[in-house]
Amino acid sequence: MTQYQAGYKLRDLKAHISQCVGEPIAKHLSAEMSNIELELSPRHMGHGVVLAYQRYTAEFYFDRFPFRKYDPAVLFANVAAWLMDNDSERDQHRQELGDPSIDVVMEDEHSAEVIIEVTFEEPINLIEDDTGGVFWQGKRWRIAEYEVWVAERLRDVVIR
Repeated sequence: MTQYQAGYKLRDLKAHISQCVGEPIAKHLSAEMSNIELELSPRHMGHGVVLAYQRYTAEFYFDRFPFRKYDPAVLFANVAAWLMDNDSERDQHRQELGDPSIDVVMEDEHSAEVIIEVTFEEPINLIEDDTGGVFWQGKRWRIAEYEVWVAERLRDVVIR
């Protein structure tokens, strides 16, 4: 498992796109994060803390995309499929996140610039760590994924 870090959805979708189009096309793919916003909403989750939520635009840019060799509709379908399979929070925040946007600019009769923009929201998770680089509430923390325990049985529940 890859170490948890902010921007993991951008990283994972870029890897998925690269795998789908193959190495010769993927070498023309770059990705960057812009329009970063933080929603400060700390929540203690037992073994860790959600410090804030990071919302950002992920921009995937192909220079010289060979649209005659690789159907752009297949590229767009793979992006949509990945989002539906891997970004389950999207439905809850559909208003704020919106759908991906795509811009295609023809370069010549064989290639185009393709820009796909996707807005993501991710938690910034912390666990307490004496050597961590985040200083908050008089303690040191590090950015990390933590285990969330989910109740499997309920006992002594009173419904009124």
